[in-house]
Amino acid sequence: MGEPRHAAETMIEVEDLQLRYADERVLDGLSLRVPRGGSLAIIGPSGCGKSSLLCILAGLIQPTGGRVRIGGEPVERPRPDVALILQETGLLPWKTVWQNATLGLPLRQAGVLKRVKRALRDLGLEGLERRYPAQLSGGEKKRVSLARALAQDARVLLMDEPLAALDALTKEHTQNLVLKLWKRHGFTLVLVTHDIEEAVFLGQRIAVLSPRPARLVALVENPGVGTEDYRQSEAFFAKVREVRALLQLQEPPLVPRLRAPSK
Repeated sequence: MGEPRHAAETMIEVEDLQLRYADERVLDGLSLRVPRGGSLAIIGPSGCGKSSLLCILAGLIQPTGGRVRIGGEPVERPRPDVALILQETGLLPWKTVWQNATLGLPLRQAGVLKRVKRALRDLGLEGLERRYPAQLSGGEKKRVSLARALAQDARVLLMDEPLAALDALTKEHTQNLVLKLWKRHGFTLVLVTHDIEEAVFLGQRIAVLSPRPARLVALVENPGVGTEDYRQSEAFFAKVREVRALLQLQEPPLVPRLRAPSK
């Protein structure tokens, strides 16, 4: 796999991004680029603004400064070629797997039904179409939300901590699925995560952010993504150590310094 595909062509462009909530700065001069068909993992301290950045990319909130473009076009509102998957799956409990996977899609449009069926098949959900979310495991629910994004035929997939609640083996299996689908479909992937190993497994580049207000501390190149047995390689563990060291520099000390008693 190696270098990002279509590296010369930028799909996502973020320049000098600013975001304020009332008097609080959330994002402060953040700049990033993601090539078409590439993958970027975003990691940083809790509450630094990672999810806010993803919501800006999805067109759900507007920044207070800077510029965001996807495919060369300004992001001003949600758009059909950009899919957002949140930590909560967003599945409607009163609808079946099929109904959730097709939610909001123009089923009479040519090719849509075929895409839905292919997505369910690719994610191992064939035969579960009539089940309701309460009848699914946590991993199956995540796969339904992925199927909906694939059926949407999105050019950009944004994922906000989507695998955080899964047990270790289910999470690893789902990460493998995400990687396989990214390689097969060629969408541009942006993943927000607190999991260092997940960031290294899925991100060709890893953006390490500072505490709020978020700035870009480092952009770590990770060319091993997608190569065979990367998760078991020494290169993988070395990259995990590199990202962990960068993150530890951003964390405040756990024990505050003691002041000498005043006289």
